[in-house]
Amino acid sequence: MTDPSRPVDAAGVVTAAASLGITVPLGSAGWLLAYLDAVLALNEQINLTAIRDRDAAVVLHVLDSLAFALTGLQPQHVLDLGSGNGFPGVAVAALHQRASVVLLDRTGKKVRAIGTCLLTARVPGIETMHGDAAQLPALHRELRAAFDVVTARAVGAADAIAALAAPLLRRGGHLVLWVDADAAIPDPIELFTPVRTIDYDLPAPAARHRRLSIWRRS
Repeated sequence: MTDPSRPVDAAGVVTAAASLGITVPLGSAGWLLAYLDAVLALNEQINLTAIRDRDAAVVLHVLDSLAFALTGLQPQHVLDLGSGNGFPGVAVAALHQRASVVLLDRTGKKVRAIGTCLLTARVPGIETMHGDAAQLPALHRELRAAFDVVTARAVGAADAIAALAAPLLRRGGHLVLWVDADAAIPDPIELFTPVRTIDYDLPAPAARHRRLSIWRRS
């Protein structure tokens, strides 16, 4: 029997998000789940996530990514660095539908897979980009200081991510990192000022303690 407290449908996602202090429109929750389902279906052909169970994936991808709302930021131009399967970038787009969102990954087949999932789920207004973040400022000069928010989830060490993000972030822009609650975060990070950390708890069936680390580009 399905546990009615689990966020398995759009209404459940809205309720579970609200318990974390996050407001997400029902329609946005619906297309986030449609996107996740497309990812899980394509995952049979290309490894986009190690999480095969849908209920757990809703928590660990959709809800965890929606935690961006806890930052209080109101982004206009967002870069999701090392996007992988598209999260958290697609969730940021769901929360801020007027923002431009770019999902960047260095693996071409993942970028193509993300694009396919966006089309399957009929998700509008999100751009995908194949490229190495380290080379991006040189290859695409128009992207230097082009973003006011860069996000990264499960990509690498905080200082290494910050080094990649710095040339792409405008001054005063923010870097938002998803980290495990016990992860070591270096302080200071060159060119960045710490703003705050936000702790939150994800619900069953993938309950765990999580943390956002927010930095401002000096």
